[in-house]
Amino acid sequence: MQPMRKHYLHFSTRQTTGIIILLAIVVLVFSLPYFSKQAPTDLQVLTLSNTALQMDDVNMEKSMPDDAPLRKALHLFYFDPNTIDSTGMVQMGLRQKLIQTILHYRNKGGKFFKPEDIRKIWGLFPEEANAMLPFIQIQSLQNAAGNKPTQTVLAFHSVELNQADVQAFRQIPGISPALAYGIVHYREKLEGFVQTVQLKQVPGFPDSLYATIEPYIYINVQQIPKININRAEPFALLHHPFIPENVAKAILILRKQQGSFQSVADLQKIPFLNAETYRQISAFCTVE
Repeated sequence: MQPMRKHYLHFSTRQTTGIIILLAIVVLVFSLPYFSKQAPTDLQVLTLSNTALQMDDVNMEKSMPDDAPLRKALHLFYFDPNTIDSTGMVQMGLRQKLIQTILHYRNKGGKFFKPEDIRKIWGLFPEEANAMLPFIQIQSLQNAAGNKPTQTVLAFHSVELNQADVQAFRQIPGISPALAYGIVHYREKLEGFVQTVQLKQVPGFPDSLYATIEPYIYINVQQIPKININRAEPFALLHHPFIPENVAKAILILRKQQGSFQSVADLQKIPFLNAETYRQISAFCTVE
């Protein structure tokens, strides 16, 4: 009787099935690239030369749409948008396409009856309109019926800084509602403005805006508020434009150590306060 041979190359049914499935997966994987879309092989890489990148301002402005974010500083002066000619608009720094739009509007019979009408000019940026408004002075015009002259319109009335409320500040071009509230809040902390330039100290107030609205704000010198050195908050004393910081600190120390001042003359108790400085600051102080 012959011994039984071991069949090393014999596979069971389960093994055979597994091998077939494995081979099918391999074939499928290698076939996938042929079924997918072939990427083009003749791609071209384009580069820009330095010359193409070096465009001057004039060429750039011509190549960009009028509503592109291109900003130029305006050289503003008083003008009437109904009568200013193209030369004046060029001197002001307006873009050529914007000048053509304004001239076309006027040639078609368009009129500016109030300064805010400038906003309806297509292509004029909001910040440009805000900057132009204080300089617009519209001469008397006939109304739509053609028989009644309208009154001369100015950009806005002058604003007294210590009397104006939030609504009055909001009427000034360039002052947002948030900034108007900020001005009033800062004024309350100061216990009143003494100089118009103090507006620059208001948080969020841009220096460029001050230069634009300076001709239209004022402080009534007859009613400049005096600061009460007995109850003024430290912030008001330390930020007063005519009270030196070291004097303000000395006032706070004396007030804490000796109590209320009986008169403004008591400020002379400050050892380093000379007569000239006392004369300057006493006009803005009170103990009442």
